[in-house]
Amino acid sequence: MKLQKNLLALALILACTGASAAEDNSWPAEKWRGFGEAWARALETYGSDNINYNFLAQNENFIANGCTAKAGICPQSDQELEIANAITFEMMSFGAASTFLPYRCETSALIVKVSQAEPASVEAQLCRSQLELLLRGGKLTKDEEAVFEAQCACLESSTAADGAACAQ
Repeated sequence: MKLQKNLLALALILACTGASAAEDNSWPAEKWRGFGEAWARALETYGSDNINYNFLAQNENFIANGCTAKAGICPQSDQELEIANAITFEMMSFGAASTFLPYRCETSALIVKVSQAEPASVEAQLCRSQLELLLRGGKLTKDEEAVFEAQCACLESSTAADGAACAQ
């Protein structure tokens, strides 16, 4: 129910930006539409029940401002980090530069949390997130999926010292 409310709010935000934005085929407008779609997919995939209201509001404000305002959205929970990572990967695959994205942490809290994790586990999580996105988008053949799955499994079972052995 909460997810439906968020998606409805996103649809209203996008609708309220005016017809001229919907007809705009410029690169900034394409990135704006792409980010809005990636945000909606991320909420659908990861849910929004345990996400801080501030994280939701900042993302929706970024979209409402046409994805042009400087933002410093810092994911605070594992779920928020998964959403930010999924959107980042999707937008970079879309062709947007990393400087376009609103995710920045000015405190060291997230940096400490990520740096204390096992490097292989962080790489494995990213691998799984990328695989999920590619599968949802129908971008992989069965053979490519099997190779990607093997890569993720290798990263999940590896230690930091032998993580390089998983590279193909």
